[in-house]
Order: sequence, then structure tokens, then C-alpha cells
Amino acid sequence: MFIQAVIVSIIIGYILKGKINNLENVNIRGGLLAAVAFGLEFLVIILIRKGILTNGTLTYLLDLSMYILLGVFVYLNRKDSFVLLMGIGFLLNAIPILLNGGAMPVSAKAYTAVGLKSEITKEGLYCFINGNTRFWFLGDIIPYKFISKLVISIGDIVIAIGLMLFIISGMRKKVVDI
Repeated sequence: MFIQAVIVSIIIGYILKGKINNLENVNIRGGLLAAVAFGLEFLVIILIRKGILTNGTLTYLLDLSMYILLGVFVYLNRKDSFVLLMGIGFLLNAIPILLNGGAMPVSAKAYTAVGLKSEITKEGLYCFINGNTRFWFLGDIIPYKFISKLVISIGDIVIAIGLMLFIISGMRKKVVDI
């Protein structure tokens, strides 16, 4: 979904007469923190899919570390309203994940509605919503079938909107020659 958001925002940026090269002039602090956080999440998901890791204390601590890194990144860039918007999305995702043992709660109904059938716990840091799930409404409850089949959360939508606005505004920034 986020790759699709990036592609759409670049297209919109060009339509609005922006330039991809203008993104070089966007002042972002601590970008490496965000990169490490997403790399960590990617690594954990790969290790779970390969059966090397299972959801538990280690994955919880890795998830917590990822959200701490993202929190520091957002703090460092708190003057950018679009990064703050993404930060709100990160927080909306962190709440159900961290309050449910490090796994994002997923609606079984939405999961099957998009045609997914695999064992959810083998896909990554996910679990199905049940009677004990905390903040289930912030979990992955929205079926998403645009290009790929996913179940997304309100936090994912907020992150995608923030990311798109960040890219579009960055493409439209004028370069000031000195």
C-alpha cells in the first residue's frame, strides 16, 4: 500500500508541476532512524515467514524498538506537519500492536474478504481479533484490493496520506539559488 502511495504521490506531484529532484532539498533529520526501523520490521517479518522466529517476547521487543526509533524520527522532524501526520499514523498502529503482545490484530472477516487464506501468524506480526483483543478498531480491519490484496488499518491510511502530502509538497518546493 505504501509503495502505491509513493507512486500516486509522484504522479500527482508531476501533475502539479513538481519535480522529483526537488525532494533532494527537503530537510529531514534522522532519516537513518526511520530506515533502520523499517528494515528491522522487514527483517522480523522475513524471519517469521521463514519459521526462524515466532511471535513472542523477542518480536515484541523488536517491535517496541522499531516504534521508539520512529518516535525519535518524528520528534526530530516535528516542525514538518506531514511527518507529524505520519507520526500520528505510527502511533495509531503502535497502540494495538503493543497492547496485544506485539502483533497487529486483524479482522478475520476482512482477511477472507480480500481472498487471503494463509495462516495469519505465519505472515508476520499479526493475530486475529478475538474477545480479548484491545483496541481492535485500530487494527487491520479495512479490506484493501487496489492492485494488491491487503487488510489495512486507520493508522496505515493516516501514514499513507502523510507520506503522499510530504512527497507532493517536497516535489513542489522551489529551489533557491544563492
